[in-house]
Amino acid sequence: MIDGLFSTITRCILHKVNAKPATDDDNAPATPDDHQGYVLSDSEITIDKEHHDIMRDFFLNAFKAKEYYNLSSETDTLSENPIYRCVSDIFDNHDNFRQQSEEIVKHMFDQSDDRTQIGYVFVLMFKDLEVDGCKTDAVGIFKMEKRTNFLKIYHNEESGFAIGYDEGVNLDKVERGCLIFNTEKEKGYLVAVSENLGRTAHYWIDNVLQATQRKDNYYQTQNTIALCKDFVTKLLPQEYEVTKADQASLMNKSKQYFEENTAFDLGSFTQEVLPDKQVADDFRHFTAQHSDEMGLKINEGFQISEGAVKKQSRMFRSVIKLDKNFHVYVHGNSKFIEKGFDDEAKLQYYRLFFKEEE
Repeated sequence: MIDGLFSTITRCILHKVNAKPATDDDNAPATPDDHQGYVLSDSEITIDKEHHDIMRDFFLNAFKAKEYYNLSSETDTLSENPIYRCVSDIFDNHDNFRQQSEEIVKHMFDQSDDRTQIGYVFVLMFKDLEVDGCKTDAVGIFKMEKRTNFLKIYHNEESGFAIGYDEGVNLDKVERGCLIFNTEKEKGYLVAVSENLGRTAHYWIDNVLQATQRKDNYYQTQNTIALCKDFVTKLLPQEYEVTKADQASLMNKSKQYFEENTAFDLGSFTQEVLPDKQVADDFRHFTAQHSDEMGLKINEGFQISEGAVKKQSRMFRSVIKLDKNFHVYVHGNSKFIEKGFDDEAKLQYYRLFFKEEE
């Protein structure tokens, strides 16, 4: 959890980064210059007391989940990660803040293409920013692409009200952002990524930050839930005669396990959710095989992350889709659903058993 209530912004600078122009030769490198690639500020921005908390809360409100990352490198040499080099220099010597903020923007431009939008890049330093109960410094990098037209209202006692027009950044949400905390340096620093990345997640996380998800309880919970869903919806129908109702029942049992337990244990999970020994063995083999294929590091035991369970709740959604006419949402035991075939109508059917209608 990130708590910035008592934190302060100590340094702030704003640059502008453009997109690389399209070229006939896709392999031809684009040569950046101050007019085409980026516009760099000569001085930092001073944030007055009146607006400090508004600015701080605007940037920090973009971080809600407990999903963290670490900066990484393909060669496992962290100094080869440009963002890692820049923030390390900033943490070691705050006087290098402006210089390294420029390097961050240049790197951001290098990673862009003709589909990347022009944007304003804020680089900030936070003091006493709390993450999971520990206070530390952090570097924030934010790219704002969407600008908004808005009205400015003026009041004059002689002439009444007047309006003006201006353009700026909407304070509703941060589009692309990250916080790099001055902890876990040897692992690539602890990194939080903003919530509103959408389809640009690949560009921001993989290209700009070159970060990988931190192998913590959130990671373990998130990926184990995903493997459970894949096993129930993909492997089981191939190996066993199971109905959609049976699959829905298993997903509900899985959901109940993750919501009611504080820790995951593969043995207890299979005993409660997959009591059939052959099915349990298949699940163990499935998770081991797919973890290797996907490069995941899944443990047989870990503390369940409530945040990951909440975010992955859609994975547990048990819906039986019947042609384009009906969706049956299953929240309980499949024994109350009976599937059959009507010889006269030549159609399949489900019968639902219940005590009372709500």
